[in-house]
Amino acid sequence: MATYEGISKVDVGHLIRVIIPKQYKIDIRKASLVELVANALDANPSVIEINLDQEKGILEVSDDGSGMGKEKFYEEYHDITPSKTLGSGIGFAGQGAKLALNFCSKVVTETCSTLYKGYSEWRLDGKDAPYQIFDGETLSLKSLGTKVILHLDNENKTFYTTDLIEKILKEHYFPLLDESLLKVYMGKLPVSVEGRGISPAFIYKAVYARGLKFFVNAKQVIQKPLQDILGEQKEVWITIQRKKKVKGFFGLAAEEIGETLQGVAVCSFGKVIERTWFKKEPREKQRIVGWIEAPPLIKAVTTDKCSFQQGNKIWEGFFRNAQAEFAKWLEEVGLAEKLLEKKADFSNLEREINSILKNLPELAVFASRVQRDVAILDETGEQRELGEGTQKVKGTKGGETGGEGVSVYPGDEPGQAPSEKFGSGPTATSHQRSIRGSIRLGQEENPDSEKEARFDGETVIINVSHPAYKRAEKDKLLNYHQIKSIALSLIEFNLDRDPEPSYRKAFELSQKFFRLWGEQ
Repeated sequence: MATYEGISKVDVGHLIRVIIPKQYKIDIRKASLVELVANALDANPSVIEINLDQEKGILEVSDDGSGMGKEKFYEEYHDITPSKTLGSGIGFAGQGAKLALNFCSKVVTETCSTLYKGYSEWRLDGKDAPYQIFDGETLSLKSLGTKVILHLDNENKTFYTTDLIEKILKEHYFPLLDESLLKVYMGKLPVSVEGRGISPAFIYKAVYARGLKFFVNAKQVIQKPLQDILGEQKEVWITIQRKKKVKGFFGLAAEEIGETLQGVAVCSFGKVIERTWFKKEPREKQRIVGWIEAPPLIKAVTTDKCSFQQGNKIWEGFFRNAQAEFAKWLEEVGLAEKLLEKKADFSNLEREINSILKNLPELAVFASRVQRDVAILDETGEQRELGEGTQKVKGTKGGETGGEGVSVYPGDEPGQAPSEKFGSGPTATSHQRSIRGSIRLGQEENPDSEKEARFDGETVIINVSHPAYKRAEKDKLLNYHQIKSIALSLIEFNLDRDPEPSYRKAFELSQKFFRLWGEQ
């Protein structure tokens, strides 16, 4: 007989069928498996097993982790709420099972910890999701850990295949399948840090100290070491909130690689959150691959853990620093986006745009003064190379301005000023300074792009190959076309940062922009 029977007092069916699935951009059947693995990883396992019996329509996900205590099993795992708050791990308690209720006749969960063992049976029934908990016993789990058994309904009985399961694992958890990268998460790679300003990354705290193996129907899933396919690579450190630093690398494969590996994988605890080119358009994108492990970003991920919360300060600070490092590396390997030399003087247009932005609250951030870290030479310091994104400030040896500072963006010729970066000679100390904010304009030929212009966070790059540009040039409407393209690219960028974007916001912002332009 059941020890406890759960009865909800709200429309649980609506939450499970409508609210929770809306938080995911991917198929909820795939999302369920991603979540089940995430929950298993939070329990610090050494083995995660996924077994599929397609004929019976049963999918099992089990781990040999710490299991759940009674309070967590009763209160968190079976708690139905429309949203969860991320903590120190990558999983939401019971989220995989909640999603699975949409396509399963029932979900059985067994758990065993040092102080508790039990199992539950859960199903979706109209407006409710009744469940029964049985204390003191398990059905098949013989040791510490948790096992979730999905009894797929007839409609979804054949959805999962072993190939699909392996593909999902490689897409979302490839660093943990890569034997070389896994050593980082096990804490078996020494931290080799020289110079000041570099602190050990969180990843070296041995996230998965016991090691980790994945099995699908008793076959171990292994990803070919990423570094084996790279012709060259560069290790990078990225600053987060000035005091925290995370590690990764950018690499270039000898030939084109599969789509699932292209781009830089930004990860937290081994989960690939997003693949990105940091709003750059490098040449030979199909050969570029990278990996950055950033545990602090776990607090900035979206519910589906497949992207980051736009507008989140932690994410945006990381993005700016990572973008600068990526742009610098692209220059070094000769794959940077090639902007056309300005055939026209953009100075007047830049002033006009920045003047509008200062009077438009929604976009004023792009033309306002901002606080940024600046490298101030130590008392005994010597002249050192200026790092990307570092500011030249009055009073520093090699500084080139007498004002309060101008920013040096990737692509500019670096001056000679102190830097916090490791290198020869004494270091500099970080201070904050107010710097002038403004967007810049550039041009490129990108006939494959549907966009008339794009904004990378610093520069609006106008696509002179776009048919609309050529038509405007022919009809002598180029100035208006450029204004329109610039405005739309800024609005798009702004909406990407908005936690609740909408077409109405875009429409109203466009109207405000052009009203100011007309009045100006």
